[in-house]
Amino acid sequence: MKRNLISTIALLMALCGAARAADSLPPFTKALASPTLCAPQNCSGWYAGFGILGDGSNADVIGNGINGSVFSTGGAIKIQGGYQLWNGAWFAAFDGSVGYQFTTNSTAGVVANATGNRFIGTELIKLGYNFFTSPQTAPVVPSQSPIPLIVPANLLASSTPYMTFGGMQRRGISEWVNGVGVQTVIAAGWSTDAKYLYAPAQQGVPATSVVMFELNKHF
Repeated sequence: MKRNLISTIALLMALCGAARAADSLPPFTKALASPTLCAPQNCSGWYAGFGILGDGSNADVIGNGINGSVFSTGGAIKIQGGYQLWNGAWFAAFDGSVGYQFTTNSTAGVVANATGNRFIGTELIKLGYNFFTSPQTAPVVPSQSPIPLIVPANLLASSTPYMTFGGMQRRGISEWVNGVGVQTVIAAGWSTDAKYLYAPAQQGVPATSVVMFELNKHF
């Protein structure tokens, strides 16, 4: 019994000594990888945001005004999200969105978009390439704008044009759409997206030119 007690005390003393020795060592600092935020020349990952959608019948903004062109048959507030890859040159993304049409206009006494499902959804593939990948490297002088994106080289390097295609659900039907767009990184972790989609006439629903303006947060 006495021998076991001595052994136990010796073991506890050894453990205490090891603990004090460990406390005397400098703390171990684990290097954590800082999160990669969306920035010009490097913007890959998940994103989500909100935007507006114009359900128009023509693109004559000058002749017909905004309400008579971009929003001629309605408009919607929407949310969107997806995943993208962009290394400053090549760009690819999968994007989904859903919105609710909230305006109804009339032309020559005929009410447009008064019937049918008012929810609008899209599932799009976006593919693009940026031909202007070199931002301004020289420091901004007082005669230049202090806002980086106003410098043409920076704006072009922060933006990527793309082609897009996929499906869209509106007014109770599902249809194939295609179009073009441009994405611009406006700040670390933030981007804007403007795109145009053409929806052909089918099943009694007239052809529509859809314009979307979006603000996205990248994760």
